[in-house]
Amino acid sequence: MRLQRDFSRLRVFICLAIFVLSGTAFAQTTNNATIDCTGATPGAFTSISQAVFNSPDNTTFTIVSNCADQIDIQNRSNLNFFANIPVTITGSPNIQVFTISNSQNISFSGPITVSGGLTGFVIINSQGIFLSQVTVQNNATFGISTKNSQVQVFNGSISSNARTGIVTSGGSLELDGVTVSNNGRLGISSNATQLFFIDGNDLPPVVSNNGLAGIQMSNSSASFVDLQITNNAGNNFGLDAFTNSAVVMQGGSINGNTGPGVICSSTSHCEFAQMQINGNIGGGIQTNFHSELDLDGAVQITGNQGVGVSIDQHSAFASSGGNTISGNTGDGLIVNALSTLDFLAPDTITATAGNLALNCNNGSLVTGDISTYKPKKCGTAFQAVPIH
Repeated sequence: MRLQRDFSRLRVFICLAIFVLSGTAFAQTTNNATIDCTGATPGAFTSISQAVFNSPDNTTFTIVSNCADQIDIQNRSNLNFFANIPVTITGSPNIQVFTISNSQNISFSGPITVSGGLTGFVIINSQGIFLSQVTVQNNATFGISTKNSQVQVFNGSISSNARTGIVTSGGSLELDGVTVSNNGRLGISSNATQLFFIDGNDLPPVVSNNGLAGIQMSNSSASFVDLQITNNAGNNFGLDAFTNSAVVMQGGSINGNTGPGVICSSTSHCEFAQMQINGNIGGGIQTNFHSELDLDGAVQITGNQGVGVSIDQHSAFASSGGNTISGNTGDGLIVNALSTLDFLAPDTITATAGNLALNCNNGSLVTGDISTYKPKKCGTAFQAVPIH
């Protein structure tokens, strides 16, 4: 219930943020310029870098052809790049295609493809950076790298970059209806960042088929709505939140990853509602090292290879009830090493043949009715005495 209320407020905030960002960027634009890198349009600039260097702030650039360029945008504001036909901007594998630093209200509205550079976009100490219908692909390291910036990507694709799709440190990153797929290493690596992942014009956000893992967060906070984290390889994880991170996810799925679906560790908080965590190789959810896991209802953790949910090393699990843990090849739910379980209302927890629905060990404590969870190893020594 708390999670649903928070997400309603989040949707309102994001809609307002999109409106303000877009309105600010375009309302202040007073100049127009055309970029035709073929030289066929009279009076047009023949490179993007030339156009940026020779135009003032508050300019809209219309790109009418493919271009090969490296573009450096420093200490600029209210520059808008627009294409009404598909265009591709290619770079050199030794140089970033776009570098944006100490700037504000820089927008790109596609269809625009950015490829072939060392990194597609490097964004540093900048605010109000907006990429709409932009594809960032086939770059030699990362698709997008941000540092201490405010960036929004809308209905785009970050794919087939040699290393990680998106690397972000500090600031905020909002991804609306974005697909992050087929990158050589991680889909997203987030450090000390506020991360948002939501639908965009009814397009579901997707992180899939990346070479090592899906999303890795450290010292970060994240809100995910209807996100699909699927089929990431490398025996690592679908989602890893560690070192003082917090993630709240409603809707969507984490499935088919070749490592655990979720790792929540090192004093982190993970909260899920109305979603599926299934078919992962390595188990459903691992929570350890003084971390917290909350299941807020309608979470299905099924068909994973390994334990459904593991709570270990002084960690805590709380369930609001109405969740299902079943069909996993290991025990359904294990609590170990001075950890706690708190069942506020009943869940459905069943075990496959030869395994336990509930397995309690090493000084852990369970609160709530566990009578229906069978078979189990969780005697009275593991059950907390209610305080009256």
